[in-house]
This record gives sequence, C-alpha cells and structure tokens, in this order.
Amino acid sequence: MILQAKVAIKYCFITSLFILNLEATPDSNYEKYGTVFFTSIAGDSASFKTKNTTHPIHLHDSIIIDSESLLTTGDCDYVFFKLSNNTTFGLFENTQFRIQSFKQNPFENADVGFDREPSNSYFRSFLTEGTIFVESNILSPISVFEINLPECKLELYSVTCVISYQFNILHIALYEGNISLKKNDSITHINAPTYYSNDNYSLKSSINTYATKSPEMPTQWDSFKEYISIENNRVLFFPDASSSQSAAKAKLVISEDFYHQKFTRPISFKKLKYKD
Repeated sequence: MILQAKVAIKYCFITSLFILNLEATPDSNYEKYGTVFFTSIAGDSASFKTKNTTHPIHLHDSIIIDSESLLTTGDCDYVFFKLSNNTTFGLFENTQFRIQSFKQNPFENADVGFDREPSNSYFRSFLTEGTIFVESNILSPISVFEINLPECKLELYSVTCVISYQFNILHIALYEGNISLKKNDSITHINAPTYYSNDNYSLKSSINTYATKSPEMPTQWDSFKEYISIENNRVLFFPDASSSQSAAKAKLVISEDFYHQKFTRPISFKKLKYKD
C-alpha cells in the first residue's frame, strides 16, 4: 500500500510538471517557422507589415512568418488566409490583427490532411480591433493557439467562430467547438453553439455579462460560416524539406478556373447591428 501511494504521488507530481510545462511552452521549443497562404482578397488597402517592410497582400502570396507581423484591412477590405497548422482566418474591414509568433515542428507526408494539423505548433496573436472569422481543425493537445485582446486571452480548440472587438466590446459567435476565455487568473469556458458578449470593464472585473444560445447570433455572420469552409479546403500544406526556415509549403488543390467563377463573397459589416 505504501509503495502504491508513493507511486501515485510520484505520478501526480510528474503529471503536474507536464501540465505546467505545456502552459509555459515557449515558441523557442519549435524547430521552424510557420507559413501563411492568402486565398482570397478584396480592396486595395490590405497590407502585411513586419519590422523591416510593409507591402500589399496579393492573391496566392505565401509568406513565412519569421518575425512579428501586422495584418490590416481598410474600408470594404477583406482578406482570407490559411496557416500551415490547418487553421483558416478571415479578416474583415477595418481590422488590425498581429501575429506575434508562429512556429511549427517538421512533419511527414503521411501527416498531411484537411482534418487536423500536421505537427505541433505555436501560434500567438493579438486582435487590436476589428472582426475575424476562424476555422481551426483538430489541433494537437500540446500545441499553443491563442488570440489575445486588451483585457483577455482566448485559447481555441477546433472551432468555427466569429470574434469581433469593436468600441471596447467583445462579441464571439461560436458555431462549433470550444473556447477558453482567460482573464485575471479566471477561466470562462465557452461551448458551441453560443453567442457571447462582454465589455472591457466587465472583462477587467471578471464579470460575464452576456452568453446565450445560437438564435441570438447576428444572422449576417451565417454567410461567413459557409464561406470560410470553402476557403479552408482550397489549400493543403506539405513538408518543406528544402527549407531550413519553414516547416511547410502550400499547394492549391483546386483548379485555377475556380477563381473565375461568379459566386457571392460576403464583404461588408457596415449594416451589422448588435443586440443590446
């Protein structure tokens, strides 16, 4: 009995160290940089900025995230892009989104697929203002995937959601998956389908002001839910053995003729009305 108790205590101690290590995993633990591939763009003022350069974003640009990067959109702009951890983002008009770090471990061809990330990754970002759509496939439990806002941090797990931060108010329309919202050492678990809303004061004070089921979600966002699935299935990432920097290279897996089709792309949030 004593021996069993000692083994149990030792196991618990090792497990807690493992959990603490996961929570504190730095990006330096990952061997290579992640890649972003732009799948759809509208407007003239969308830009991609690093410490050394600023340049407009073009369709099918593939960029290695080897330094902190700022993506911005102006009036009537939108940008969709896919990350090499199989997560797809849509940035809508008047949005500022900063990727602080995106690292990834190498992987094999056998790990390539649409339904999961191919290797462990570290993705840390900041939404300063604006609206983003996110679709992430199954992520490794030891990967880091977080979106920071001025008063809280969001950790995402295989989600389809809209995150909007406007006028110091956070809105989350979570269609699928789970989000952990962390602030002031407290955690709020948001489970789909849910429409969550909170302001900076309440977030700072750890007060949950509004969470309800999906009928309360802004109906205009439904079109983006369908559209991001199209974006998510345009590109696959394969191992980039030829590069000493990046873990993956992007490949379009649809015909080029696809881009000449006439189909509706949701563009503007200007007429969107939030519920009080």
